[in-house]
Amino acid sequence: MKARKIEYIIAAGLAAVVALGLTAASCTRIEKADGPQSRICYDVVQLHGTKTAKEYPTDRPFISWAFILPKGKSWTNETDRKSASQVYIAGATVKFDGSHWYDPTQSYYWPSAGSLTFFSYSPEAIKANTTVDSQSGISIKEWDVAANQNVDIMVADVQMEQTANSTVGTYTGVPTIFRHKLSQIVGFEFNTLKDYSASTKFYVTGISLNKIIQKGTYVSGAEVGTTATLMGKWTADVKAAKSNYNYFSGTVEVVYSTTEGTKLNPGFIMLLPQKFSNPGETPDWSKTPHLEISYMAGSEPKTARVSLYDLFPSHEIGMNKKITIKVTFSNEGNLITWAPDQDDWTESEFTVIM
Repeated sequence: MKARKIEYIIAAGLAAVVALGLTAASCTRIEKADGPQSRICYDVVQLHGTKTAKEYPTDRPFISWAFILPKGKSWTNETDRKSASQVYIAGATVKFDGSHWYDPTQSYYWPSAGSLTFFSYSPEAIKANTTVDSQSGISIKEWDVAANQNVDIMVADVQMEQTANSTVGTYTGVPTIFRHKLSQIVGFEFNTLKDYSASTKFYVTGISLNKIIQKGTYVSGAEVGTTATLMGKWTADVKAAKSNYNYFSGTVEVVYSTTEGTKLNPGFIMLLPQKFSNPGETPDWSKTPHLEISYMAGSEPKTARVSLYDLFPSHEIGMNKKITIKVTFSNEGNLITWAPDQDDWTESEFTVIM
């Protein structure tokens, strides 16, 4: 595919969350602890804004940690974190009982002095692969995305140096905004450069993604947040076996449209965020991560391939993305254009108030 044109479209990053709308209600006290009477409680909220977000699933427990620092110590000071922080909440499993969220085994109270910094992750199913400490934050080790295609990993923005429940709307709690740490291929959109129907018809017959590393380790860092530098990082396991996915097999005609193309979205592929190496001008397709499209131009079967290094604008699959790949066929010089749209996963961004 030496003669090809590659076009890129990428959505702007998430804006900061500026409004929270609340659902659900109360805290639960299991036992009295030393310290003030103000309990750390869990209330579910739902985001409102330019894009509606889903309420956090009530059947999905999540894990919460908190570290305490003495008064006068700062979480952003690495020395303070290392020498003065201690675990205050150690991996509480937070569940929904039909009316509220809480750890059914124990109640937690705000300390009489000092501050708490909170980490949370979801779902509970990843607990065996996950550790939390004051230096690295949340670490998800050797996660196999290929073997866990239905596991949607989320990590919450860290809430630093909290001393009491915050007021959010008419409720109080520790605001915990979960963001997806994997990404998804969610569909393809096909079109033709112009209307060729009088001379040539185009049909998509197959779509596959091949030779993709799907195993890696995620580290959030101690100050995980909203910006790209604070969202944490995946490190792909270059020694892991590579995965192949047959996304579509069949025959679908591509009809020219001036508005939107022929859409194919039979399902999703959960992907490990990662950077790709430059495969050069003549890639070895047996080793290179790539997209392959099989199609018919009239009665002639054809195959088009593009490396994922060339496909994506920054040579990577970003984190927290839903990816739709737009493909345009041309009957002139075998030209195919590719336009991957890495849109933020905002419609499924979950928020919980702890």
